[in-house]
Amino acid sequence: MRHTLSFKDLRGCGVPDFSGVKDPNVARRWIENIEFAQLTSFYLEGSMVRYVACCLRERARDWWEAVSDMFGDPTIEAMTWLDFVTRCRAEFAPVVEIQQLTTEFLDMRYTTESVVEITAKFGERDLLVPQYAGDEEMWKTRYHYMLRAEIWKHVSYSACQTLEDMIARASERQIDIEHLRKRKAETGHKTGVSVKKPKGFDLRLKGQ
Repeated sequence: MRHTLSFKDLRGCGVPDFSGVKDPNVARRWIENIEFAQLTSFYLEGSMVRYVACCLRERARDWWEAVSDMFGDPTIEAMTWLDFVTRCRAEFAPVVEIQQLTTEFLDMRYTTESVVEITAKFGERDLLVPQYAGDEEMWKTRYHYMLRAEIWKHVSYSACQTLEDMIARASERQIDIEHLRKRKAETGHKTGVSVKKPKGFDLRLKGQ
């Protein structure tokens, strides 16, 4: 049975402060964390916005104070969570920036980054294309395209049933590449040939 959500409950769910950094990914993730807390608790519509406002810091706090001054206490008290989210996204995750990041995501191709770095970046950017949510084949296609040539050539698309499977195979290939490089470096060090001194070198020195 769900209980009425208090500010302490909200904090207990791990909802972090939001400083107002202009990064669509950060803003979206912050909102999603709060909405996740709402799934397991009952909250009064009028109290949710007040609770969340207490998590705002720095630039986000300045923005909220400006909004409060503009509309006044009665409007703020009656503001719904949906209205708050709409205003928050317009300020910290504007459509223009999201479209730009989405375009970058669809065109991304890495050349030097490790699989771990690529996967992390992929996880950040996939939040910006919700139209692909649930489309496993699309995620696999995008991820496969992003991989470095020396990795994707050895990761069979058809052999990967899921994106998680593809990431695991890419990671294994990354480890193989690192082992090969290390082995070559060790072999080259062991077989290094020292340069011999010309014959008569010491004799000439003694004769001086």
